[in-house]
Amino acid sequence: MRRNELLETTALAPEATASSAAPIATTTEPETKTDSTPPAIDIPEECAEAFIAAVEIGYYKEFYRQGLITADELDILLQLQKKKAEEKKNKKSDLSVA
Repeated sequence: MRRNELLETTALAPEATASSAAPIATTTEPETKTDSTPPAIDIPEECAEAFIAAVEIGYYKEFYRQGLITADELDILLQLQKKKAEEKKNKKSDLSVA
């Protein structure tokens, strides 16, 4: 049997005859996906915000490694990032109480 041939058995309807019950040899081609967009994934807002904050911190640290900012500037940026995260957390808790 060749690689591109596949023996398939088909489900038979009750009225099928005995002669149609034999397996059918067919050649198959790879199925092409007509819709190339992946299904939408719902990411919780908290996770998205945490990811964005981590990326920003990564940028700050990379700027420091490249000598674009000083250690003091890095500390200030990290403190601002922490403050920003706390403000968002407090704002959400205020909204959930109201």
